[in-house]
Amino acid sequence: MDSRRTYPRLALVSLLGNLSLVASWAVLLTRPAGWKVVGPVLLLAFLVLRVGGAWYYVARGKADPSLTRRTAIFTTVLAVLAVGLWLFTLLRGPTGTLSL
Repeated sequence: MDSRRTYPRLALVSLLGNLSLVASWAVLLTRPAGWKVVGPVLLLAFLVLRVGGAWYYVARGKADPSLTRRTAIFTTVLAVLAVGLWLFTLLRGPTGTLSL
């Protein structure tokens, strides 16, 4: 059975993490007032919710440990790639240069 059906809170935390990532990209691309604070805070929320939630699920140890560990590692790798792409967008985004 899918672990998200067994633990709907885990699915909600993952969804909130994904929404944080999308919101951080929207803030980064539109660059409203205060984007230098809001964007990184949303990105940090993505990491805490998505990666932290996956590793918390591993620590609870209710399911197959090897499968949950592999899933958490895969989630971590994808999150690192997403943060790298976010940083690339920051440096090479709509303005072309970093204007801090």
